[in-house]
Amino acid sequence: MPMAFVLCSIILGFVILALTLIPGEKKAPPFDMPFPVYIILKIGLLLLFIFLLFYRVDEVPIPYHSDEAGAVYDGYCLANYHCDRFGVRFPVYFMNFGTHGSSALYGYSAALMFTLFGYSILSARLPAILLAVLSVIVISAAVRRDKGKTESILILMFFCILPFSIMHSRWGLDAYLLFPMITISCALFYFAVLSEKTIWYIISGLVFGLTFYSYSVSYFIIPVFLGVNLIFLLIINKIKWRQIFALGIPLFFLALPLILMMAVNNGYISEIRTRFFSVPKLETYSASVINPQNVVDNLSLNSTNIFYRMFVDDFLIYNVIPKFGTMYYVSIPLILFGFFLSVKKMIHSVSEKQYGLDFMMTALFIIVLLLNLIIGDTNVNRLCALYLPMIYYLVIASYEILSRKKIAAVITFAAFFVLFVFFIRYYFKDFNKKLDTSPLIGSITELGEAVNFADSVNKNDELIYILDPLQTYVYTMLIKGIDPFTLNEQKILSYDYYVKVVGHYRFRLDAVMPECIYIFRDRTKMPENLDEFGFAVKKFGSFWVYYPEF
Repeated sequence: MPMAFVLCSIILGFVILALTLIPGEKKAPPFDMPFPVYIILKIGLLLLFIFLLFYRVDEVPIPYHSDEAGAVYDGYCLANYHCDRFGVRFPVYFMNFGTHGSSALYGYSAALMFTLFGYSILSARLPAILLAVLSVIVISAAVRRDKGKTESILILMFFCILPFSIMHSRWGLDAYLLFPMITISCALFYFAVLSEKTIWYIISGLVFGLTFYSYSVSYFIIPVFLGVNLIFLLIINKIKWRQIFALGIPLFFLALPLILMMAVNNGYISEIRTRFFSVPKLETYSASVINPQNVVDNLSLNSTNIFYRMFVDDFLIYNVIPKFGTMYYVSIPLILFGFFLSVKKMIHSVSEKQYGLDFMMTALFIIVLLLNLIIGDTNVNRLCALYLPMIYYLVIASYEILSRKKIAAVITFAAFFVLFVFFIRYYFKDFNKKLDTSPLIGSITELGEAVNFADSVNKNDELIYILDPLQTYVYTMLIKGIDPFTLNEQKILSYDYYVKVVGHYRFRLDAVMPECIYIFRDRTKMPENLDEFGFAVKKFGSFWVYYPEF
């Protein structure tokens, strides 16, 4: 990533602010648009967003990340066998590869898609796409009600063009669902406060409760966020206790299985296994990443800095493209400006005993930021709820620029348009090349061709070794449609991170045998003596099949 490009982008953002803040008469907002124009723009941007999410989603990014494959295979098992891949019936939390587990919402959402449409890469990624589209519809409606039509169009536009929004809406990773779910939850809570109707509080409580199942950091974010907002609403007399109970009762009952999960995994109670739901015991429970001592590392002037990981790179190859950052570097000064404006409006609304999105977004921003300051080795996944208020601040800043200086507005939107064009070109053309270097990611299409070819030449039912990428067994389960009972009849170790054997497939190499078949992606990991056996070789994309000519 050229540092000069980053610095120039940030400087351009400050230049835009300087042009905006040059003293002069403030003009009326230029886009107080007629309703028909607003509708046309809204429909057009929504269709663009839908197109960007569906276009080649079964090819880009390379399907699948290993955690995505795990969630998808658990969803496949739930849809067809009513259990996860370890045979656990309706778990409230998936064990995934055993060491950390994964949140359940994605697996159950994928199971619903497979029940309706059958298994495919597209149906596996539909939950992420559909929730992203729903989230942008409801948050733009909330922004329109709180701010106006122009701001509603702006937030739709930024959802369409920002790298974070696009990349997090096209991949089926369980943690990624926190962003659309917290967006939907906040918008519905705003409508509940606005309408003062009990039914809206019930709906809001249900959606916040479901958000708990998107990612474990929500266990902290949601209670603190709601606590802060409800206390303020009580102080300004904008909420009644019956409405708090209408919100809290469905929230509590949806959170209860996860409370039991934490009790099980902290050793307070035993595993719960029933016909209708299960609370499994994980091999490793990851709550230990929270430690106040992490603040020093997260504020250090190096690559562990929380703001570096928030905007530039978290060193997870699938989360960020460093040359563009999460939100383009020109956004950084604008977000700071929008934060200042929003806090100023929030202070005014507090003094006037009014409630709106400025209070909500600032509360969410501070809570998520403070949480991530005490999380060790934070990343974009753990920060993802923070991007909602940051996009909101970008909207506030952009509206102010539009209102003050048209030349600054022209430069702003020209810059975003150019960056968006370059990002989209890179994403659809080159991103897969970058991903193909990761041991955690593999093309299930190419691997499927290699495995099916290996089966076709395996006349004597010999062993087939599939040795790359990591957690290859879960890819093989999906490719061959193998049921979870076949997986578990091998008596594997409980939730083994590396499953070694399923049927005649092997996923760890013991020794090279001339009658067996071997599949590799990284040829540098092949045994040095492999060529001594005179195997025939066939290539499928990035995968190599070594097989005896029977």
